[in-house]
Amino acid sequence: MDAAIRHAGSVRGAAPGGQDRRRQRLDPARQPGPHPWREATVATSLLIDFLAFLGRHGLAQDRVVLAARLDPAWITTPPERVPASAMERLWAAAEQLTGDPDLGLHSAEGCNPGALGILGYVLLSCGTAAQALERLARHAPLLNEGLQVQLLMEGDQTLCRFGAATGSTSYLQHRPRQAIETLAAGIVLTLRRLAAQPQQAPQPLAVHFRHPAPASLGEHQRLLGPVVLFGQAHDQVRDASAALQAPLLSADPGLLAMFEGDALRRLQALASQTTLRGRALAVVAARLRGTVPTLASVAAALGVSGRSLQRGLQAERCAYRDIVDEVRHTLALAHLARPGSTATDVAFLLGFSEPSAFSRAFRRWTGVTPAQFLADRSGDQLTPR
Repeated sequence: MDAAIRHAGSVRGAAPGGQDRRRQRLDPARQPGPHPWREATVATSLLIDFLAFLGRHGLAQDRVVLAARLDPAWITTPPERVPASAMERLWAAAEQLTGDPDLGLHSAEGCNPGALGILGYVLLSCGTAAQALERLARHAPLLNEGLQVQLLMEGDQTLCRFGAATGSTSYLQHRPRQAIETLAAGIVLTLRRLAAQPQQAPQPLAVHFRHPAPASLGEHQRLLGPVVLFGQAHDQVRDASAALQAPLLSADPGLLAMFEGDALRRLQALASQTTLRGRALAVVAARLRGTVPTLASVAAALGVSGRSLQRGLQAERCAYRDIVDEVRHTLALAHLARPGSTATDVAFLLGFSEPSAFSRAFRRWTGVTPAQFLADRSGDQLTPR
């Protein structure tokens, strides 16, 4: 997933709270198009990691930057995010310079978790393959706002479906092959590598692609398995749900809770710049102090009616209760990370009726109780480094 997710980059990726002004640097090669949607952005770390991959295969960085018409300053003083069109040009230049028709698949073999930032740490800390896929679906926008990842259940099988997100423009809408193949191979290879027991690693039942079949399928079958289908309705990896319950090698519930708290804060920061959901998250987070703010009060703060807020959230496929739940999750992790915090105090701060209700919600969010989370943090602090 690492090197692979990196380039395909649904749930939307985020930058930290205080936004670096360099994030607003314009792409000098971008040509305005007719589409009214906002152009998606991609984490700059993905672009830099792909340049490093190409360098390991004999392509000088200066040559690639020139061919892809990238701003050299993005390499020396990287902004947090770059326009998706820059990644599109990089893919096109890399295909031409390498002559590799399966470039996407091969880039997935050169995994670098560091390119995924906080999402990489989240995935490495997950307990099972299913949990890792769920986190990928939730936090993928931290890498690429233009990517949507969904998990769907179909009988005893799980479909990890991915493609272009709505509401923004990106190369995934019109030039998707290499990026999509990178993502598919990344999912398959990363779950295989992270399995605690190699013999229990999930083996996909099938991998589906929307684009036509290439001239040769040898590399696809080598990396993805024997059943690789093209010209399908969706881009997706199909697994047996039971196989995704296999434990992962580096599982750590305490670290997962901490890393995910950071990831959620970054995701909210990014969403607050672009969506009604994000703006509502920011208002609820600022006002959740012992009692949950009402939908009407949040709508008033946003300058809309309660009904307009409900309709707008529904259009973005969420509800007000989802907003409150996400803010509580994020704040719970932040509060419990502070020395001296207790579950009872945090339950009160987040507006829960009683500590047991908070404990149930925290287990649903993280897979551990607040007491287990606090014990894990205490153990980490006492362990010699």
